[in-house]
Amino acid sequence: MILTATYYRPLIDIDTMPTAKQRVFWIDGMVLLLFILCFIAYIYNLTGWQVFDDEGEYLYQVWRMATAGEVPYRDFLTPQLPAFLYAGAGVMSLAGVSLAAMRLYSVLLAFASAGLLYLSGRRHAGPLVGALAAGLFLVHPDVFRETRIFRNEPLFLLFVTAALVVGTWPREGPQRKYLAVSGAFFGLATLVKLFAVLPAAGMGLWLLWDWYRSRRRLKDLFLNVAALALPMATVAGLTMLAFILFEPAFLDLVLGHHLAQGGDLSFVQVLLNKLRLYAVYARFYPVLVIVGLLSAAVGLRRGDIRQRWLWQIPTVAAFLVISREFGQRHFMYLLPTLSLLVAWFLAELLRHHRRRWLGAAALLVLGLIVVPAVRANADRASWNDTETAELANLIQERTAPGDAILADDIGLAFYARRPTTYSGAALSHGAVTSGQITGDILIDEIVADNVRMVLVDVSLLTGNHMVFLRDYPRFHRFLENNFQNLGRFRRDYQEIELWWREGNSAFNTADQFEIAQESGTHFGEHIRLLGYSYDDQRLAPGEVLNLTLFWRAEAPADNYWSVFAHLISPDGTLLAQDDKVPYDGVYPPNRWWPGQIVDDDFSIQIPQDAVAGEYHVQIGMYDWQTGERLNLFSPSGEPLPNNQVRLDAPVTISR
Repeated sequence: MILTATYYRPLIDIDTMPTAKQRVFWIDGMVLLLFILCFIAYIYNLTGWQVFDDEGEYLYQVWRMATAGEVPYRDFLTPQLPAFLYAGAGVMSLAGVSLAAMRLYSVLLAFASAGLLYLSGRRHAGPLVGALAAGLFLVHPDVFRETRIFRNEPLFLLFVTAALVVGTWPREGPQRKYLAVSGAFFGLATLVKLFAVLPAAGMGLWLLWDWYRSRRRLKDLFLNVAALALPMATVAGLTMLAFILFEPAFLDLVLGHHLAQGGDLSFVQVLLNKLRLYAVYARFYPVLVIVGLLSAAVGLRRGDIRQRWLWQIPTVAAFLVISREFGQRHFMYLLPTLSLLVAWFLAELLRHHRRRWLGAAALLVLGLIVVPAVRANADRASWNDTETAELANLIQERTAPGDAILADDIGLAFYARRPTTYSGAALSHGAVTSGQITGDILIDEIVADNVRMVLVDVSLLTGNHMVFLRDYPRFHRFLENNFQNLGRFRRDYQEIELWWREGNSAFNTADQFEIAQESGTHFGEHIRLLGYSYDDQRLAPGEVLNLTLFWRAEAPADNYWSVFAHLISPDGTLLAQDDKVPYDGVYPPNRWWPGQIVDDDFSIQIPQDAVAGEYHVQIGMYDWQTGERLNLFSPSGEPLPNNQVRLDAPVTISR
């Protein structure tokens, strides 16, 4: 049936057109106009914003493949799968080292997915459903955000959408030749993202449901599942086997990256995290989710073709047992399904001739989905970034073309056209927090590759990586002993600390630090103050007292403790202080690993009116939200008054 919109009484009433061919031609023309308008929106200010951490990593990797002939897994660390990397490298080889070309490539992949959705909707429910599905897909903020940059989601979405469209194409039910092609597409999707097993499982659930409803033989179910699974396993399995034979570490690099994340969390913690994730996603897109589920229920009850797609939705339950972190973008494989289900439901309301108020309700629902999405997309498209080019120029000024650098956002290496180390090519929060990348590994690579510049993001946001190294204090001391600190550079939400090395002197890899005065005070159950050092114990008013505290952790603390360093005058009053979370907030005690030594610097400004005399520093830890202090105990285990310890070595202030 051709879906119509006669209740609109618009400028053109397609029901009055003399032939079905004319009606389809008119709707196809409107769809083409929709695609053109959306495409203009997608390419507007396409390269205006460049602070995308994951994109930078991928750009760097395909740049090295396309221009230096490097091979992933062997020449640089990456958890990304080969289909995504080699496709990107092929595009860069043809189009040149161009950010605009790589982003345009991603946009075109997104529009190809939308085109497939249109074809599927048009075949099974009419061109209006297809048009609405394509439009809802393209206007979705996650699609707009993730497919206007170079990352694996666009190619993954294309393969998944192609697999779903082909597998559900026959009107009469599952056919094995279509399922085989669908399985091959799922295999390709698996070579882009391992999450392709979820939509493939959704297709398997449909086959199981169809077998149950149709009362076919068990043999038919087995053959249908085999027709889907064997091509998928062949395409993905043979390709992965070839890479394993070429680089035995391939499987560990890819699977280890994903499976190691969150491995220290309990099942309850994983479950609660995922439930919160579901709640957040539903809060962001309530209308889309509710209408999509309602359409799925209607399709299941009627037994129409929607049931072929709706079985994708239950697959998100798999998130509950996967420990790694997830975000909104991990729901993107459901967007082709949600777009089609919502489009189907709205189209049915729009074509309801007897109750025209349903058409108005459908338009209202459509507006509640589209208007916020368009506003979010317009805001995103308006972002501009000049700081990336400035920082890339600074890197180029301080380094030669062949010099290696190491950066938290490795995209800076791409923009500055500088190589990085093996592990530096895949610095990510997951790889660092899981222990796949450690400070010792990075130190060895810095020495081996004679790295000239290290750029550490020390902002308190989630974009940073190196400050989450399990042995970050050791890594930071190495930088202090071998590099010159050029200060900090602001790049939107990033605050990048620049470390530069001039000359060819040998690296000092010894973990050097000096504890001038011992302490032994116990801070709570798991932390001990080993001692401290002053830069100078004799100072004048107006000068700065520089103090370094040295801690050892037996286990991570149970709180995000702040440390206070109070300078106490001879009469017992507080003269000056420096309070902060260790390492200026980026390395709190609840992330300290057992056995590591944490050194933390404090700077106490001495007032100009300070009187001459002998002063002492008092140390403690407290919860900055409640003011509650951590219990302190002497080396012999006795509680300390006011939960603070006075450092024995005095500070003398003289005029």
